[in-house]
Amino acid sequence: MSEPSALRRTPLHAAHRAAGARLVPFAGWEMPLDYGSILAESRTVRAAAGLFDVSHMARFHLGGPAAATELDRALGARMDDLEPGRARYSLLLAEDAGILDDLIVYRTGEEEFLLVLNAANRERDRQVLESRLERTRLEDRTEDGGGILALQGPDSRRLLAELTGREDFCPAFLDLGTLEISGVGPVRIARTGYTGEHGYELFAGPGQAEELWRQLLAAGAAPVGLGARDVLRLEAGLPLYGHEIHEGVNPFEAGLRFGVRGWRERDFVGAEALRALPEPERELVGLVAEKRVPRQGYPVLAGGRQVGAVCSGAWSAALDRPIATALIARNAEDPLAVSIRGKEIPVERRPLPFVPHRSRD
Repeated sequence: MSEPSALRRTPLHAAHRAAGARLVPFAGWEMPLDYGSILAESRTVRAAAGLFDVSHMARFHLGGPAAATELDRALGARMDDLEPGRARYSLLLAEDAGILDDLIVYRTGEEEFLLVLNAANRERDRQVLESRLERTRLEDRTEDGGGILALQGPDSRRLLAELTGREDFCPAFLDLGTLEISGVGPVRIARTGYTGEHGYELFAGPGQAEELWRQLLAAGAAPVGLGARDVLRLEAGLPLYGHEIHEGVNPFEAGLRFGVRGWRERDFVGAEALRALPEPERELVGLVAEKRVPRQGYPVLAGGRQVGAVCSGAWSAALDRPIATALIARNAEDPLAVSIRGKEIPVERRPLPFVPHRSRD
């Protein structure tokens, strides 16, 4: 683990301290885990509006006349038909179709794109992308003094409307727009997020993050840390690199075919390997337990035989029970159990997501 003095800090570090955040190392950054209660913060996002600092996420700006064509080959999702002002989920694949990372691509102009990727993979992803781009410039702006604020929850639209006096921003899921905020200036906004709730991500420019954070909290949003973010994304059945997805998992096993649209006919890195794959023998499933949380790596058993392993586990604030995801054999039959320190704990298989998505509402 890195020493605290070596950790990067977002522009909101002082604001987190002032709000009483519990700061922890995460992917090379010092980030707020919670502001008192992970479960209470999770419930706030489901019921009202929570505000996350996700400025640690990698932000790559790409541009040039060949950007759409070259990104279309570099990434799993189709990019040449993505309209300006829209976003799309995609996968960064290895040649053998293993998942190197997942990301959101925002087309900010005819020849301009913004990619937001996992903080832990920033350097590796940059090198991989640069090796696949011949005529397109890539700029890493992760530490340019700006950042990303995620406003999530059913009250998020109302808060932004009251703050800006506008009602017509980002009408559809995955839309982009710009909001003029008094005392902050123009801020790029996207109707995206990582909670399954109706919400927005705001891209603060250099010098904007602190005032934007202050105004959103004053408008009624509650600060929320990365602990609740993990609970919320798990309840929503959304994957996390290093857990549900990694180099040893392909998109079909992870249930992410939509992240490789057109894989049967398109030419992109990993497509040939995808076309050669047999039908997956493993599938990602949801599990619900009674008292103890199944953690990553715990064996999943059927009839006393291991049929897979847990990918992620947490106590669900929405269900008030332990939940988990697991990658298991497709032919595994119920009843299932998880081995926790040698003891078999019964679990119930559930379809994902555990809670309904409201991001498109």
